[in-house]
Amino acid sequence: MNSFKRTMTAVGTAVVIAAVGALAAPAASAAVPEARHAALAADPGAKSAEMALPDATVHQNWNDQFIVFVDADASVPSRVEVRRAGTDKVVAVVDDLTYNNPGPDESGGPSVRWYEGDKQPLVLDDMTDYELDVYTSDGTREVSRRNAGRFTYALDARVEAKSSRQEFSLDDLDTQVTGSVTAVHPRTGQRLPLAGARVRAHLGKGWGDGVSDAQGKFATSVAALGTEQTLTHTVALASGDTEAAATAPSKIRAQKSKLTLASTAPLTARYGTGVPVRGKLTRLADDGTVKPAAGRGVAATGVGQATATTGADGSYTLLPPVFRTGSLSVHVQDAWLVGDGARTATVAKVTHTTKVTEEKLVSTDKYGKLTISGKVSVDGITGQQAPIEVQYQTSPGKWVTRQSFTVPYNKTFTVTVGTPSGQPSDGWRVRTPGTSNIGPSTGTKVLRQTRAETQISGERFGPSPVAKGKQLSVSGVLSRYTPTEGFVAYPGQKVRYYFRPDGSTTWKEMGTSVSAANGAVSKKFTAQSSGHWRIRFVDADAKHLSDTGQEGRIEVKG
Repeated sequence: MNSFKRTMTAVGTAVVIAAVGALAAPAASAAVPEARHAALAADPGAKSAEMALPDATVHQNWNDQFIVFVDADASVPSRVEVRRAGTDKVVAVVDDLTYNNPGPDESGGPSVRWYEGDKQPLVLDDMTDYELDVYTSDGTREVSRRNAGRFTYALDARVEAKSSRQEFSLDDLDTQVTGSVTAVHPRTGQRLPLAGARVRAHLGKGWGDGVSDAQGKFATSVAALGTEQTLTHTVALASGDTEAAATAPSKIRAQKSKLTLASTAPLTARYGTGVPVRGKLTRLADDGTVKPAAGRGVAATGVGQATATTGADGSYTLLPPVFRTGSLSVHVQDAWLVGDGARTATVAKVTHTTKVTEEKLVSTDKYGKLTISGKVSVDGITGQQAPIEVQYQTSPGKWVTRQSFTVPYNKTFTVTVGTPSGQPSDGWRVRTPGTSNIGPSTGTKVLRQTRAETQISGERFGPSPVAKGKQLSVSGVLSRYTPTEGFVAYPGQKVRYYFRPDGSTTWKEMGTSVSAANGAVSKKFTAQSSGHWRIRFVDADAKHLSDTGQEGRIEVKG
């Protein structure tokens, strides 16, 4: 890639730009697939529909040679003709084009592929602008694309320019730019006026082109769009690459404006939906008259946020989505206008908010299943279904969803959920997370499980292996959960022992025992066959839940 040098100076209001190698590098393009490229190269008689012609450009290499590049995003080019800009005079032909495909770039982006005429660098007589015509052939006819690219044949281009205006308003957006451009001739090394070069002036987002005359002088007009947040003024070669271009700050002269609201009455909004806030915006023009401020920015902040652009008559409609009651601050948001302060709109009511009511724990069984009922009320008419989440609390403020479902709004529902095994819950609740235009529930009641959880832990099974006819032991600890102490020993409770022989899916009760003061349970059995053992607490009273311990296998030999 070529190396560029840049210098920059400013004299008075003049913009001075110095650029070395004012030439564009090959542009990235969507490359033709390898198979398509190979097919076009091997079969010149391909369909003419495949013969879309690509862009061309000239790039200056490290040795200050001017090399033709053609994008490999269409047909295979056969040659590129170089013409002096604006004429039919062909001054050079490049017909030895090498296909390049370096693969994906280092950042992982798409591969950039191109044809390069590096074996035929351009050596031209005149320092000026040239245009590129691309040719290709389908075997029976030749197709060309005129003006496929443009470049400036020059080195060390320097542009000096003056602007007739430094401050801009909505009534004065344009300026006249004049200047001159010189460059070093690539063949002779002399710095001379650069004739026939297209020079581009930028003002904010606007631009205008001029062409230098035989003395290198140019003139053009350029206008800002009036939508910029800030203005900069630059002048450079249009077909060159002005690296580190000089810029001349140009000031926006903001005009006074007046903002009105169509109504100051309290607003009612549906949850999550834009509430219309309407009004008009006018501006004080440079001639002292009041005019509609068309195409200008207005914004709302507060309980909702939105922006809008005024119409031709200065009217606007903001639609900030609202989720709660409160104030909306409406103000001008435009670099070309000075606002006269904010206007306030009040959202007095938000509809389609929800609340879970009548929630209660209907029943619970010893296996931890809870039956809960309730109703989701909504403030407003809707045909939607209410999304419901039944949640349990694992620690203060931390809720975990156990089950989700949908029900009609304003109708009683009943649902049965199971208690998570081995995970004590400090209360249950029913809530709706809401939707995009219906609010979530607030103030839900915490429901308490009426049965305390129990747990069999510390299971031991052995010995293993054990000889047939010898004794084996199954033991563990029975605990119950309390909100203040966690799991504590649960004495005096009957537990049952179950056995499942290897190869079977059926559990058989083998005996019972009663938990000791420390909650310990244990029982001995005569070893008969290999299989799995477990302990279950299934004789829970109305205040406790049942539990099943972990399984353990004992191998019996003999």
